[in-house]
Amino acid sequence: MKRLKLILLCFVFISGTFSSCDDKLDINTDPLAATSADPNAVLPFVFVQYSSRKVTELGTRICDVSQYISNTFNSPKNGSTSIFLTGNTWGMMYNQVLGNLSLVIADAAEAGPTQNNVNAIATILSAHIYFELTSIWEDVPYSEALNGQDFPSPNFDDQQSVLNGVVSLYDEAIALIDSRQLDGEFAINASSDQFYGGDMDKWRVLANSLKLRALMLLRNGGANVDAQINATLAQPLMASNDEAAYLFYSGAPGEQNGMQTIITAFFGPDNESQNVFGPGPPIDELLRDSGDPRYDLWVARNDLPAPELAFFPDNSTSVLSNNIIRFDLPDMLMLPSEIDLYKAELALEGFAAAGSADANYRAGVENSLRWWGQDIPGVLATLTEADISGYVSSLSAPTIEDVYNEQYLSAFLMPVMAWTHVRRNKIPVLDAPPASTIGTTLRRFNYPPDEVTSNPNTPANLPTETPMWFEN
Repeated sequence: MKRLKLILLCFVFISGTFSSCDDKLDINTDPLAATSADPNAVLPFVFVQYSSRKVTELGTRICDVSQYISNTFNSPKNGSTSIFLTGNTWGMMYNQVLGNLSLVIADAAEAGPTQNNVNAIATILSAHIYFELTSIWEDVPYSEALNGQDFPSPNFDDQQSVLNGVVSLYDEAIALIDSRQLDGEFAINASSDQFYGGDMDKWRVLANSLKLRALMLLRNGGANVDAQINATLAQPLMASNDEAAYLFYSGAPGEQNGMQTIITAFFGPDNESQNVFGPGPPIDELLRDSGDPRYDLWVARNDLPAPELAFFPDNSTSVLSNNIIRFDLPDMLMLPSEIDLYKAELALEGFAAAGSADANYRAGVENSLRWWGQDIPGVLATLTEADISGYVSSLSAPTIEDVYNEQYLSAFLMPVMAWTHVRRNKIPVLDAPPASTIGTTLRRFNYPPDEVTSNPNTPANLPTETPMWFEN
C-alpha cells in the first residue's frame, strides 16, 4: 500500500508539473502568429522545455519499456499509453519545440546569410524532434505540420516519408552552415546555445551524425539509402566525447535532472536508499560477470540479484547507483559511441567506407567507458586508463549481436534511442512484462485523444504491439 501511494503521488507530480493537455494538443493552429522570435531568448526555452519534459515524461515512464530499468511508475510497458503521457509529449514536441523553432527559422531565413547559423541550429533541432515523433508514433504530421492557415487539419505522413524529410532537413542545415556569411554574422550568445556554445563546426558534426542515425532507420525499413550512407560516412562525424550533444544540469535548484527530483520529492534522499530505479534484466545479464567496468558505475549492491522484470528493487536486490541517478546528470541527445557502433555494424554488412568493424567496435566501447567513467559532467565514480584499456583489449572480434548489444548499452538513460535500438535490432531479446495485455513489448504510442478529436485526418490507432515500418 505504501508503494502504491508513492506511485500515485509521482503520477500526480508528473501530470501536475505540466499544464493540462487541452492547451497543448492542437497543432492545427498557426504557429507563425507572432511576428518575431529572438533566438537568444527562444533557443534556451526550447532546449529546457524539450529536456525537462523528456527526462520526466519519457525518461521516468518508458525506461522500463526497453528494460534498462526493471520497473517504473505509470509506464505503458503493458500495452496501454495514457492520455497524460501521450498528450504532454505530443504537445511539447509540436507546440513548445517545433512551433517556436519555426518562428526562429522564419526570422532567420528572412534576415538572410547573416543568420544562417541560427537557421541551421533551429533546423537541426527540428529534424531531431521529427525523428523522435516518428520513433514514438510512426505516422505523424510533417509536410503539412505547423501551417494552420493552409492546413488546419494536417495529414499524417508515413514513417518513410518523415525520415526522408528528416534527412533533407539535416542536409539543409549543413548547407546553411557551409554557406554562412562570416562578415557581419549574427552571433549566438554562448549561453543561448546550450549544446555547443555557438561552435558551428560541432553543430555540423552533430547534423551529419544525426543524419546517419536517420539513415540507419531508413535502411532497416528497406529503403535504398546505401549511397547516402556511404556519402555520410565520408563527412565529419562524432568521434570523441568532447563532441557529445547533451544538456547540462548544474544540480542547483531549478537546474536539476528530473529523475532525482522525483526521488527527493516523494521518496527520500537518493535512489540507493529508497529503491526507486533498479537495473533491468538485460543490463544485469549483459554486464554481470563480464568484467565491463560500467557495471560498477551503473549498479550498486551488484553482489545481490537484480530485480525481476516489472518489479521495483528492494534491499535484497541491486539498484541503480547514485553515481548516475543524481541532480546534475546531463540529458544526452547523442554520444560518439553510437556512431562508432553504427560504423561497426555497417562494416560487418560490407560497407568498406565504414572502416574496420573490430576497430569501430572497440572505439565504441572505449568512448562509452570514457563517457561514464571520465568525461560525463559531474562524474563521481571514475575509471582509470588501465580500467578502460584492459577491458577494451580483452574484447573478442565482434559479431553483429555483439554490436547490437553495445548499441543498446550505449543508449543507457536515453529512453527513445534505447527503445528504438531494441525495436530495430531485436537485440537484446526482451520478454513481455508480466500482466502485459499485448503479449509482447510495446512498439508504439497511441495518438493523443485531443488530437484525434480535433483532426479528422488522424489515423486510427493500431494495437500498440504492432511493429513500425522501420522494424522490417
